[in-house]
Amino acid sequence: MNIFDHYRQRYEAAKDEEFTLQEFLTICRQDRSAYANAAERLLMAIGEPVMVDTALEPRLSRLFSNRVIARYPAFEEFYGMEDAIEQIVSYLKHAARGWKRRNRSSICWGRWAVVNRRWLNG
Repeated sequence: MNIFDHYRQRYEAAKDEEFTLQEFLTICRQDRSAYANAAERLLMAIGEPVMVDTALEPRLSRLFSNRVIARYPAFEEFYGMEDAIEQIVSYLKHAARGWKRRNRSSICWGRWAVVNRRWLNG
């Protein structure tokens, strides 16, 4: 195989496909990920959480204060990062729904606080 054949194969593999509207709607009906945005696709890849009641295990109850925590199969080997992973998943859920998340400082004083509030709120 020469370099041109290799390039042609890569081009054919990456080439966009054309569908009629009816074919696209049929694909969307069968596969929800066909029209999902990036955040929704990441959530699909992460999967559904397994809820763990830490009150039932003495070792985990000391670490998590008898809370019910969500453990995701994709992050099964990430020990001690349950809260951080839950924040990431929460951010992705908000992004998948199209909600905006604003980062505001907890303490704003003076003219700049008024300017920032007017600028953020439009």
